[in-house]
Amino acid sequence: MYAYPGYITDRLIDVMASHQQILPYLDMPLQHAHPDTLRRMKRPANMDWVHRTLEKMRAAMPELALRSTFIVGYPGETESEFQTLLDFVEQIRFDRVGTFQFSFEPGTASEPLGDPIPPESKEERYDRLMTLQQRISLERNQTFVGKTLDVLFEGQGDGISMGRSYRDAPEIDGLVIVEGLAPLGELIPVRITGAMPYDLSGVLAIKPLL
Repeated sequence: MYAYPGYITDRLIDVMASHQQILPYLDMPLQHAHPDTLRRMKRPANMDWVHRTLEKMRAAMPELALRSTFIVGYPGETESEFQTLLDFVEQIRFDRVGTFQFSFEPGTASEPLGDPIPPESKEERYDRLMTLQQRISLERNQTFVGKTLDVLFEGQGDGISMGRSYRDAPEIDGLVIVEGLAPLGELIPVRITGAMPYDLSGVLAIKPLL
């Protein structure tokens, strides 16, 4: 689930695409999209490779759920560098994105860079990125309305049942919510009838044996 870019090889893509036991879900923590920011982070900065790899993955697995994590306000991040990150997120259209504001920690590799970006600038960039991703996540979720997904049910309450599809990592991503009670621990087809920025809603496609 937490696959650093350097571990994504053509062989891994082929294995994921050809084995039904492996869910088409990948969390690739990219951290940023501007090469200069990535170099300051001491992370791989070849964004052409990232674009090519993501294209290969989506070609091999059209239903791939793609998640990433980014840091805003890293020391030295200019407005232009941040805009590159926004443009990248808009272009790639991740299913899910986690965003963190840079936090200065003594003793880390970034300590010599200090913490020059004001807190209000970090907060403003965080809000802009998350607002953008919220729209994208909603649009991605809306493409599943009318489709049927297998849902693993894990919770009940107030007359509804909650579970996860292949797109939802436990305690990280969203939920699929249905009216009524579904047996917990069972994988049941659900017809998706509604989409929210983080969750889906639907109805049971079959009547479960309670």
